[in-house]
Amino acid sequence: MRTIDDLKQIKKIDRSGMLVRAAALPAQCLEGWSIGLRWKVPAAYAKTKQLLVLGMGGSAIGADLVQGILGDDLPKPTVVSRGYTIPKWVGPETLVLVASYSGNTEETLSSAMAASKKGGKIIAITSGGKLADWCRSKRYPLTLIPQGLPPRSAVGYMTFIPLGLMVRLGWVSRASVPVEKACREAERFVKNSLGPKSKTVRNPAKQIALRLHGKIPELYGAAGGWEGIVYRWRTQIEENAKALAFHHMIPEATHNEVSAWMNPKPLMPKMAAVFLTDRDLHPRTRRRMQFTAGVVKKEKAAALFVEAPGSSRLARMIGLIAIGDFVSSYLGILYGIDPTPVERIEGLKKFMIKGG
Repeated sequence: MRTIDDLKQIKKIDRSGMLVRAAALPAQCLEGWSIGLRWKVPAAYAKTKQLLVLGMGGSAIGADLVQGILGDDLPKPTVVSRGYTIPKWVGPETLVLVASYSGNTEETLSSAMAASKKGGKIIAITSGGKLADWCRSKRYPLTLIPQGLPPRSAVGYMTFIPLGLMVRLGWVSRASVPVEKACREAERFVKNSLGPKSKTVRNPAKQIALRLHGKIPELYGAAGGWEGIVYRWRTQIEENAKALAFHHMIPEATHNEVSAWMNPKPLMPKMAAVFLTDRDLHPRTRRRMQFTAGVVKKEKAAALFVEAPGSSRLARMIGLIAIGDFVSSYLGILYGIDPTPVERIEGLKKFMIKGG
């Protein structure tokens, strides 16, 4: 097995620098927050009654994370739409946030144009492309973010620009989201514990990657704000490690999936249940996680609990996202794969172009 304490070997495999991008997450969150707080939009946008976020993949996950960060304090009904079409209720009272890192995501462009035709109040976050050109032609508020990143590595922008915008719109109080302190704490955690120079013995991300190597992870999180983080872990493992991963939420999973940890028998030792937890989880949810872990272990599968440090829920959320980003990158390195390229996704885009 490859060692993930060998810096030369890490650099040789991680040729495109995904680990460097993972380390930049807290700083990017802080930069995105600042951009959102400064974003000038028409006054009428603040009076809209619901929020529709349009996006795919790494560009859409930010909206899921915002919903989790705000939890019950989410100021307006919010829907994340991943596809070519939009709900029928979209109209002049809908704020439509179009999120496409490349600016060329065909599903997002299709749904954005549909929302525009229905009078939705359009704003967009992108690095350029067709979306930027379209917004300029329509004079829609537009925020440009740096180019040259894989879309999944722009999660700090895609999460904290909308969060800052909500404060600017008056939907959320700045005091309710201690972003600056949370980012500073997360940055220290990343620097001291997760990076390549931190040896496995004191690096939780490396330890988790080693335990997941050669196994299929089933990721579990708590309902009520952690859904976006669990999904982020899944998609990061899929894209960075090029490995299958699945996820479910608790308590829901204890009403169905807990029964499935039985068959096929030969597969059970190749499975791993990963419980993304937090000190503030509902005690009954934590107890359900413990029961599920017992079931998993009985079937000879691995079970591990992951928790991030931090004085606030937000700091711990950013930390948990960071752990997942590093775990997925180290797992890719263990498989001998450069985490950054996603050849099959690029191949799909070419396939779709040929199909008209």
